Amino acid sequence: MGNDTKNITISSGSDPEAPAMGFIEGLSIKLSEPYSDSEVTVKINPFDDHHPVKESDTKSTKTMKFDFEKSNAKKIKFGTETYRVKLVSINKKKWEGQDHHYFEFLLEW
Repeated sequence: MGNDTKNITISSGSDPEAPAMGFIEGLSIKLSEPYSDSEVTVKINPFDDHHPVKESDTKSTKTMKFDFEKSNAKKIKFGTETYRVKLVSINKKKWEGQDHHYFEFLLEW
């Protein structure tokens, strides 16, 4: 892992600035059940020119649960690249009259 980092936010609503699936540095991070005010589950898949983004699970899909009590950071490896994914915050915001969860992650590679 190098010193490169980027943040990504995904949400449980239809907010165009924070969709339920985000793309960052060759990974798709998709919100999955269960999630709450204190934890979140995501499905992470690699993608590139030879492996396009998949909405459904593949043999490469990694399902990961993050929370602030037990584990807010995890390392994952796809091919030769190792990433550290860290849950930074869980927030709620009104969007189109309903409360939606917003999950911010920090990706290091």
